[in-house]
Amino acid sequence: MSGRTLPCHAAELRTLFLFEKLDDDQLAWLCRNGRVEWFEPGYVYREDDLATSFYVLLEGELVISRRVGHDDVEINRTSHVGAYAGAWRSFFGDRVSHTLDNTLRTTQPSRMYVLAADKFAEIMREWFPMPAHLLEGLFLGLKNTQHAISQRERLLALGGLAAGLTHELNNPAAAAMRATAALRELLAGSQHPLGCPPSATFEREQRAYLIDLRRHSLDQLKRAQPLSPLEASDREDELVDWFDTYGIADGWRFAPTFVRAGLTVERLDTVVDTLGDRSTLGGVLGWLNRTIDIELLMDEMDGSTARIAALVAAAQEYSQLDRARTGMSTCTSCWTARC
Repeated sequence: MSGRTLPCHAAELRTLFLFEKLDDDQLAWLCRNGRVEWFEPGYVYREDDLATSFYVLLEGELVISRRVGHDDVEINRTSHVGAYAGAWRSFFGDRVSHTLDNTLRTTQPSRMYVLAADKFAEIMREWFPMPAHLLEGLFLGLKNTQHAISQRERLLALGGLAAGLTHELNNPAAAAMRATAALRELLAGSQHPLGCPPSATFEREQRAYLIDLRRHSLDQLKRAQPLSPLEASDREDELVDWFDTYGIADGWRFAPTFVRAGLTVERLDTVVDTLGDRSTLGGVLGWLNRTIDIELLMDEMDGSTARIAALVAAAQEYSQLDRARTGMSTCTSCWTARC
């Protein structure tokens, strides 16, 4: 922290490499417009503070650090007289940030020459117009170049990541889609128990009706419009009451699936009438629920794998677009005062 203000001597400033070429009037101006301060060990300024002053070490030791994550990393420690820090970029004007990009602290009692940022900018523009112009072009051009290179490197890294990711995802996604399609074909065309009613005692007409009911329910899954949560809940309650009436113990589990398949109380009454023997009702409803559940799972697999395939295609397109940009040139620096 800063302490008392001390006398400023032009003769001392002349000994510093920064000011050794200045004439007597310029050195006197520095003493009139700046000041010499005594700093006890501690922080002079912190990173992201507003850059208000330019500091030159006359006596003591300075440490400059920068924040990396949650840590302050020391990047320079010096007791060299004439070392400077702070608002040295103020003469660039509004084309650079006015906040500090490092932290400055003293490790022992130190003495520094301090000049306000606007005064430092003034002498740089008036006393050294050509060097200031050259520094401005160099600094801003380098900054723009670094930004463009950094952006390009990030794009290349992202493109490489996208290419690797698409390669890793594409094969399992395609395999899952093929497996889902094959499973759907097998279940549709085989005599698997899930494709036929669970009992061999049904009459021909009863078996035909149940298979048709299964087909109708699966078709309804494809065509049904989504219900509102309230509508779905009301229909599930109706089905649960119906299941309770007929002593179907697992009815509460069947209800959400049956609602999605468009199976109403009226249609289930028709199932009871067709079967006649209620002892087979539980088995038939369980069979119907399993077939619908399998179809729902296959639809979910179809949707998920299609989504993965779409993401893979988009990532491939992006990585190819990024590669196509290779060789494009961009003006990244400007050397005129009016850029």
